[in-house]
Amino acid sequence: MKTGLRNSSTSFKANLTRIEIISEDLRNTADIGTPRLESPGWSLRGYLPTILPIVGALLMVLLRIQLGGARFIDDGALMMLALACYLTAATFLLTNLYAPFSWAERLGLWLGCAGVFFNLSSWCVRWVAAYDRELEILVRNGHGEMPWLWRYIPFANLYDLSLAFAFGAGITTMFIFNRRSYRFIGAVSLTMAALILVLARFIGNEFINLPPVLDSYWRPIHVGIASLSYGVALVCFAVAVIYLLKDGVKPEAMAIWAGLFAIAVIGTVGGWNASVGGWNVFTAATYSSSTILRGTRMNLPLRVDIPYVGLLLLLAGLMLAGVIALFLVYLKKQSEAARVWGHRLLRVSLVVQALAIVTLVSGVKTETPLVPCPAGVNFTQKCYDTAQYERFGIFLAEQDQISPERIKAIPPERFVAASQEWLGGNSERLALSLNANPVELAALITAFAATLFVIIFSFRTEHLRSMLPSAERLDSLMYKTAGVAFAGLAMLLITGAIWANESWGRYWGWDSKETGAFVAWLTYGGFLHARIARGLSGRRSAYFAVVAFLLVIFTYLGVSYLLPGLHSYA
Repeated sequence: MKTGLRNSSTSFKANLTRIEIISEDLRNTADIGTPRLESPGWSLRGYLPTILPIVGALLMVLLRIQLGGARFIDDGALMMLALACYLTAATFLLTNLYAPFSWAERLGLWLGCAGVFFNLSSWCVRWVAAYDRELEILVRNGHGEMPWLWRYIPFANLYDLSLAFAFGAGITTMFIFNRRSYRFIGAVSLTMAALILVLARFIGNEFINLPPVLDSYWRPIHVGIASLSYGVALVCFAVAVIYLLKDGVKPEAMAIWAGLFAIAVIGTVGGWNASVGGWNVFTAATYSSSTILRGTRMNLPLRVDIPYVGLLLLLAGLMLAGVIALFLVYLKKQSEAARVWGHRLLRVSLVVQALAIVTLVSGVKTETPLVPCPAGVNFTQKCYDTAQYERFGIFLAEQDQISPERIKAIPPERFVAASQEWLGGNSERLALSLNANPVELAALITAFAATLFVIIFSFRTEHLRSMLPSAERLDSLMYKTAGVAFAGLAMLLITGAIWANESWGRYWGWDSKETGAFVAWLTYGGFLHARIARGLSGRRSAYFAVVAFLLVIFTYLGVSYLLPGLHSYA
């Protein structure tokens, strides 16, 4: 009898062990394609990093209204706090990937949460400041009517849009942080949100007055949807880049693409050299910065050479070209020597890029008289090329309301003489400012960041891949964020059409920004169609997501600064 009981007990324990093993296998299998239903991941506590910044920003607004603007921190300072928090959070999250440490992950989480709080607070405080500004003008002019609060939601220019764009990226990242295994995404997405705030810093936070025709309640709805959609698209891009790393794309291949991007940036910043008919950096080894009228934000079509910046950028471009060549040899012939020297040259190019950016900022900030460049090659003097006189003279004629037909009939010598006369009497009014070249400087910093990330990914790459979730889970997250971005961009187009009809009397006019947004939406639509109908997934879908986000960035920045149109104000 005892023997029977003992055998039954042993059989029961063996069956129980088998059941536990099968249950664990099922849990691991389910984890690949579906989220876990464990209580910490789906409780309210898991969403605190998403909820707390919003609640805190609302309390910040109430405090701002109670204390007034004179005794309260301004939106620019709050934006800089958000920038610092985003960068610090990304650093801790990246550190946690290489050296897992619970405190590093927690600090990354809550610093990211603080960044979103300061980001949203900056935008909300700016809203109150815009209302106060208009109310003060009305009172000073003897008008007693209170301004419409909805009208002053800060979506008037690219600075406002950049604040909201960064917030969209930050809040989406915080939402994903509910799943602990996805927190590493913040190392990339929060860094990119910080880069957007860097651009905002260079643009400047001065208020502008929009034309009355754009005064509609559809403006905040349309631009708000755009900002959040762009933020989701940014996170989708970050997931796509991480997926490519997980899927086995070599850092050397990433370095080739990052190098091409950096060379394109270096080649196109610094202005066009009228003397030789080419871009300044690659044709004359000079970098020229735009000028403004002192005390204003008015950009002048007169660029000033900044000493040594062009040489450093040219050197960085040549080094990156060498990196591309070496890594192509490595990928084609598996040459270990080419790989080693490519990484060495890549690290040196990073240092040179950093020196170029620091020299540029220092040169713009240093106050010196702006004078014509001497004859011959100039690398060391801050001056402007006299070959710009004709173009500057045409600008002066346009400011005097001379018709284009009359301008065409005026000989070039008169434009040159008008420029010399104006500059001779107004040289002290010329000034340099980082706000005059926001896109160029932000592009240089972005190229630097791309190079830095490639170097980071090339360090202990296999260990980094082992710390990432499975490729299937990353692919699933990329699909979900792309779907949200597609829906958001669709709403952007619909609300934009309604607003356009109210303001301009037509729903669609193929304006450059309208067309850019439409192409970006079609790209995400193609991504989803190819995935659903053709089963597109994996590396090809990641490339699709990268291209789609680049189109979003072109719509966000390139259209505003490169293409004329009705949306040039933002």
